[in-house]
Amino acid sequence: MSGCRLPVVILFLVLLVAGCAKGTKLESTQYEKRPTPKPFSKIVVVGITPNQGVRVRWEDLMARTLRDSGNTAWASFRQMGYDTPLSRDTVAEVVRATGADAVLVSRLIRQDVNPEEVEARSSAKVQRKAEYLFDFFRYDYKEVEEPAYTLLSSTVEISSDVYETTEGRLIYSLDAVTYNKATEWDVLDSTTTAIAKRLRKNRMTR
Repeated sequence: MSGCRLPVVILFLVLLVAGCAKGTKLESTQYEKRPTPKPFSKIVVVGITPNQGVRVRWEDLMARTLRDSGNTAWASFRQMGYDTPLSRDTVAEVVRATGADAVLVSRLIRQDVNPEEVEARSSAKVQRKAEYLFDFFRYDYKEVEEPAYTLLSSTVEISSDVYETTEGRLIYSLDAVTYNKATEWDVLDSTTTAIAKRLRKNRMTR
């Protein structure tokens, strides 16, 4: 009976931890009415960060997330090339080439790294013994000392602006803060998903 309950207990603990973890906080501002009431559907994604690799990963993931909702979206670096500097002129050229009706510009505002010390602990290491087939004591349990280490997590703030392309006017801004993420991909996945959902909810995109 206890063997049947164990997975349920583990599942409860996983859900409890997930419920306590902070996700992504969003704040949005709309500046002007759009030229038409329908959502934008052809979006050029621009990522501004000192790290070119982060820009590439951000633009690709953001564009793919927007496409998953039925939009047409382009990562700017794929249209203008890796070595082309970002400027109003180079982005305008991408807009002309693609026929985009909006540009989504995302900027890395800050990144706070939070170190957390994890204490040393003991754990059991299981080793199987190659002995008799019906030997019920086929496993050795050895105590292993795991050293202390530092676990790093990041809180990241990203600001995104939506520009319409007929006059280049700023229509909408969205600030996203994502908390306590262990890896860059956790940050990217959390923020791009949250931003795309909010844009769709506020009818900025499909």
